[in-house]
Amino acid sequence: MDESGLSRTDLGLFLDLRATDPALPDYRRLFQALRQAILERRLEGGSRLPSTRALAAALGIARNTVKNAYELLQAEGYLQGRQGAGCFVVELPVLDRPNTGLQAGQSQTEIAVVEPRHRDSPGLLQTAIPALDQFPHRRWQRALQHASTGAGLLAGDPQGDWQLRAEIARWLGAQRGMQVDIEQVLITSGSQQGLYLIASQLVMAGDPVLLERPGFSGTEDAMRAVGARVSRFHQQQLDRIEALPQAKLMVLTPSRNFPLGHTLPADRRLTLLNWAYERQVWLIEDDYDSEFAAGPALSAMYSLDRRQQVIYAGTFSRTLFPGLRIGYLVLPKALVPGFVKARRVVDGGLSTLPQRALAEFMACGDYSRHLRRMKRLYSQRRALLEQLLAQSALARLPIVDAGGGMHLCLQLPSHCDDREIMTRLESRGVKVRAISLYDEQCEPGLVLGFAAQGADSLARGVVALAATLAPLLDR
Repeated sequence: MDESGLSRTDLGLFLDLRATDPALPDYRRLFQALRQAILERRLEGGSRLPSTRALAAALGIARNTVKNAYELLQAEGYLQGRQGAGCFVVELPVLDRPNTGLQAGQSQTEIAVVEPRHRDSPGLLQTAIPALDQFPHRRWQRALQHASTGAGLLAGDPQGDWQLRAEIARWLGAQRGMQVDIEQVLITSGSQQGLYLIASQLVMAGDPVLLERPGFSGTEDAMRAVGARVSRFHQQQLDRIEALPQAKLMVLTPSRNFPLGHTLPADRRLTLLNWAYERQVWLIEDDYDSEFAAGPALSAMYSLDRRQQVIYAGTFSRTLFPGLRIGYLVLPKALVPGFVKARRVVDGGLSTLPQRALAEFMACGDYSRHLRRMKRLYSQRRALLEQLLAQSALARLPIVDAGGGMHLCLQLPSHCDDREIMTRLESRGVKVRAISLYDEQCEPGLVLGFAAQGADSLARGVVALAATLAPLLDR
């Protein structure tokens, strides 16, 4: 019996590590077992967990394994640490169980044309551009060479290359806690095509949709292209979720909002899922930039869904290089046939060669190694940018913590027009983004990218930024 009153036999009542994937790291397996026990009320809200030392001894595992699992549970909102008292289970809403009723909506196959969008060349402090100077070119070329034989030169499955879909399913299981069947994965040419496929299949002209504020403007473009009526919501409004208007679908970024970095905690995720089940609303989970977020990888909201009403969208453009143009959707099984049929109409499927190369790149471990290196590098570049700003005339401007990733946000005085400032900076070769582009109701600010640039480029960017902003700060 430990200081929490739990014996090893008691622990077995709420922990079943055998039900977790043995291929996962030990801390991930313990995290999943504890989370499941919390969700199933085998660990009730308000109950205190054993200390990390006591649980490690009871389970016969390393203390660091327990510590890492507890930290991830706290990061996702399942546990709350109290100084000197230990870790306690958070009071969470009960998630409705699956039923055999209708899905959140019916699919349709009308396809419209989306206007192509021009992509500017990279500039100083530009957002959403990875560190291309650090890309492992030789390893990628080896993957391309491996793919350039046999089936790699043939037209492929419109749903996407089977090997790549298998690697994505495996990756999501390890990194996002998602149980995904290969047949649920649909390869797209990026997040924008994925969003448009969703809009064209699930939304009819006049249907109301809810989009997160702030949020990616391309999402609204996709929804308006099919005639949807768009409304906006803030994550804070999910505290009063019953006040949200009826909608056909909702698009949100629960793991990491763009550009402010907010994370949706466990209680709001469960409440949101129950609301979606009750109102038959499709939830679109856009997993933007989560690979480089500070701390351990958070579980996807998809992993909590029991009625297949969450569609998960991801892309490789941020983690590898924008020109790759490969993304994916994880679809409820009932939607797969309609989406694949629509895909045949849109483009017949992507080129097989880069898909096979990416599958090989992931299978041999190069993708995981590259992400680990980039996460360390981006953390260093972020720290350098913060230091440069602190040493400049902009030191008094608050930095909005975006939770790691590939950018940070610089808050401006309320009298500033961030879009006008953005235009001025662009003439100096500095391609920051105005926060008002993502939310007109936000306080003015600038989104500064740091991932793509080394020390010299970051320094030149800050000098140009200070020269443009300093005269405005004294007004």
